[in-house]
Amino acid sequence: MFVNDNVLKRLIKNAWKGAGLHIEHTAEGWFAMSGFYWFIEVDDQMLSNKIKAQIVECIGELPAPGEGYLYIKGHDDQMEIPGTTYRNKMAEYDKLSDKTYEFTNVLIKAKNGNLQILEGLDRNKIMVPEWAADLIDEDAVKDGETKPGPAASDNRTPYIIWRNNVMALAVFKRNVRYEGEREFLEAVEDVSLCWDFVEEED
Repeated sequence: MFVNDNVLKRLIKNAWKGAGLHIEHTAEGWFAMSGFYWFIEVDDQMLSNKIKAQIVECIGELPAPGEGYLYIKGHDDQMEIPGTTYRNKMAEYDKLSDKTYEFTNVLIKAKNGNLQILEGLDRNKIMVPEWAADLIDEDAVKDGETKPGPAASDNRTPYIIWRNNVMALAVFKRNVRYEGEREFLEAVEDVSLCWDFVEEED
């Protein structure tokens, strides 16, 4: 998994303590989980032991294949998820793979947490929570895994997706909420925020 275990553990715990942690184990061998602003689908054989332990700490046990529930701290009975939370984000990524984005060098200080700006090939800008950059860890991949491809999205998709050969991660975009954010994004509409750190010559 190309994610930082400690960051994901925190997201899992926050979801369970908050609006709820969705977890589904599909009969086809995929493990899907989601919380506020994020969604992960991973081959159940590649789910790290640290993440399994965090899930068990929150909900008591891992769902069996074919089971899916919404778990909320303080609710003794988990709520069965109608339908499925598994959405095959890996296939969705493939359809978007020519619309890639990369993290820029710019953060926006926001009221409820900083925002990281990503930039597309056409210099389109999107915002995601700052923790998204901390969550992705290419050095965390294990044997049998590939490095994740670049982030991908389009204007109709409310989230941005990363994937490799065993998992997909989706993080929801943060819409503009304040006039200052809008003014800044409009000011840099045609400016690249992905500059290299090369010192200028005297």
